[in-house]
Amino acid sequence: MSPSRSRARRSLPVALAAGVVALALVASSSGPSAGAAGQSAREQRQEVRARQAEVASRVNALQGDQQQVASALAALDENVRGQQAALADAQHQVEVSTAEAARAEAAMAAAAADITALRAKVVAFAVDAYITPPDEDLMRRLEADTAQEDATKRALLEMHSGTQADALDQMRTAQQRLDDERQRAEDAKNQAQESAAAANAAIASLADARTQQQAFADQVRSRLDDQLADAAYLSRVDADLGRRIAAEQAALVAAVKKVPAGGGGGSQSGGSRVASVKRPPLVTVGGITVATSIGDQLRALLAAARADGIVLTGYGWRDSSNQVALRGQNCGWSDFQLYDMPPDQCSPPTARPGSSLHEQGLAVDFRSGGDFLESHSSPAFVWLAANAGRFGFANLPSEPWHWSTTGG
Repeated sequence: MSPSRSRARRSLPVALAAGVVALALVASSSGPSAGAAGQSAREQRQEVRARQAEVASRVNALQGDQQQVASALAALDENVRGQQAALADAQHQVEVSTAEAARAEAAMAAAAADITALRAKVVAFAVDAYITPPDEDLMRRLEADTAQEDATKRALLEMHSGTQADALDQMRTAQQRLDDERQRAEDAKNQAQESAAAANAAIASLADARTQQQAFADQVRSRLDDQLADAAYLSRVDADLGRRIAAEQAALVAAVKKVPAGGGGGSQSGGSRVASVKRPPLVTVGGITVATSIGDQLRALLAAARADGIVLTGYGWRDSSNQVALRGQNCGWSDFQLYDMPPDQCSPPTARPGSSLHEQGLAVDFRSGGDFLESHSSPAFVWLAANAGRFGFANLPSEPWHWSTTGG
């Protein structure tokens, strides 16, 4: 056999072997992750909510007006709900990306199995072509020189190599599919890691938001304790005013009712709550009964007001037994229900006994001309605003009539 024929017989196996090697050496590469713009927008919204909540938490829950406190509660609630949504989004993205990675890895396994099978098929073709070369008649026909014979030669070559070429094409396709799925799996794993980190950050942010909301809500509950106690007492001496105070607090009650009470959910006096409801040493000045410790201050204030043409009367100390009875009726009679359960958890909402400065004899609800001071522009309020501080009294802004040693 001539050398040229030998080379012709071995050229196909060599080409097939080279194709197998080339396909086996193809490497994969990584690409950028998607969704960065959307994530940035979500983060911006979260940051805005967090800033609003931070501003809201600095509102004085005890002394701010009704609208300020209500707006602060709304901002803090919005921040919590936003953080909850961000956490849910991040957790969902973790699930989606993890599932996508699993699907890509399964597709990779299938593509690798196809490549293994096709590689075995191609190698079998190569071995068969080497061991069983084309017969002599085919080789002679391939060596023809005329144009017609050249066409016949190409046709015979195409027929002989078609199956092998199809196998190589399938192998290249399978390899490309493997590379694509490998890249998809890598991208999905990277996205899952980023989403897991975002979820962890969202958990921390949500915890901070809830703590912030809870602390402010507990301050509002202290405010409710004082104002609901006022409403309960004043309804006996001025039924219309008592009803209006209770109605104004309804929005705050509804807002804080959704927020769990914090660790400091007891009465303002903490562990000494029982002592706080004991009757203090009392003195009556100008018809107003207060703790002996502030009797001289009140006497001086009433005298100074009268000298300026302002006649003040009012109510000071309140016996806590009435509040205990009301609390038991509306909240329950256990120790916790009487003294610790937040006022918004009662039906109707009811202040905790001992929470009001009136029960300690350190607060006065002033009247002038027979009416409680309901306007910040009334002559009596204007005089008190300008002078009461000299005598150790401060106003609770949401209640023009209410003055105490702390402003609470």
